[in-house]
Amino acid sequence: MLHRARLLRELESISSQLFVDLSSELSLARDAWDKAVQDPELQIKLSLLDLSWPAPSWQGSLNTSIPIAPCNTPYQLLAVDGSQIYPDKHQGTSCFLINIGTVELQYGTGKKGSVLQSHPYVFADKIPELEGQSASSVDVVNCKREELELSDGVTYAKTMQETSQAPLLFLSDGSLLFWHLEAKDQPLKRYFLDRYCSSLMACKDRGLWIAGYMSLPRHKELLSIVKAVASGFKTTGMQSSSLDRLSDTALGYFFLPAGTRSTVFTSNHPLVRLYPPDVAPCFFYFNVGVEIVRIEVPRYIAHDEIALNKMCGIMLDQVQKGTGFPVGLAEAHEQAVVRGADREFFYYLIDKLGLTHKRMLSMSQKVRKKRSIPV
Repeated sequence: MLHRARLLRELESISSQLFVDLSSELSLARDAWDKAVQDPELQIKLSLLDLSWPAPSWQGSLNTSIPIAPCNTPYQLLAVDGSQIYPDKHQGTSCFLINIGTVELQYGTGKKGSVLQSHPYVFADKIPELEGQSASSVDVVNCKREELELSDGVTYAKTMQETSQAPLLFLSDGSLLFWHLEAKDQPLKRYFLDRYCSSLMACKDRGLWIAGYMSLPRHKELLSIVKAVASGFKTTGMQSSSLDRLSDTALGYFFLPAGTRSTVFTSNHPLVRLYPPDVAPCFFYFNVGVEIVRIEVPRYIAHDEIALNKMCGIMLDQVQKGTGFPVGLAEAHEQAVVRGADREFFYYLIDKLGLTHKRMLSMSQKVRKKRSIPV
């Protein structure tokens, strides 16, 4: 049981760390940003630096602000999200569950307004293709969930495209630049990246609009530009920068009014080079009114100005309908989420299946104690 009075005292003791005044950092960042946007040789100077986090590249003006209006014409939205039950040794089984939530929304197309569903996938302790890798690890479960979110979304999008000519946006909650693979062993990285990219290539082949939507992003790629300018393009001055507590969204408020998006940036992170060129992820920032979000799209979409603005119009309409967050993604999360009761039911079914096959799971005493605590 949580001791609430003690919790309050603990929070009060670290309140100065929770609520930080960033006004001096923002002032310094603003000065550096203003210098950056006025420097015609900025990208050349950045390319000569050995930065710990590579600065992105872009076309046109750094502080471009493109107005976006909410979509008011018929469109289709597909949103996908996933959740999981990780393997639990205390339950006596190493199998795991991944639940994929899918939401189809139709606006003015004449089709049924919404279709909400979920699809559970259950895996034993080994994924055959990953021989030698620990399939019961949290990392592998997360990677597999990402794979299923993309592949299920592509499969569902195909049926939507076949039954309506209205514009269709496949919206994913999270990044299309799969950072979680960066530190993984090469076989694991290659295995999942190939599958992710296969889904992205399927999107390209069908001309499907796909975007990764990130609320409250913590990325610092634009901040790398500001830190370089603030240090006079001396990398030694960037290592202990006073700007480290800021993120790209803080800079976005310098030039993005509500209802506008930035120019498209190309990430120069080494991970991007592992993608097929046509689906390498690009990104931009979008002020949807309540916050600045990061949107990632494959390269085949990134430089199609008309498509990008229509996609943004759909996203803005979704945010307004969802009072701050895309309604499709919020509903997909509700379809995907696995709650405590679902977890208990999952293990109940495993127990029941064991009885049918005259096999018993060897659960730990810890779990047995939780299920029956004597008074």
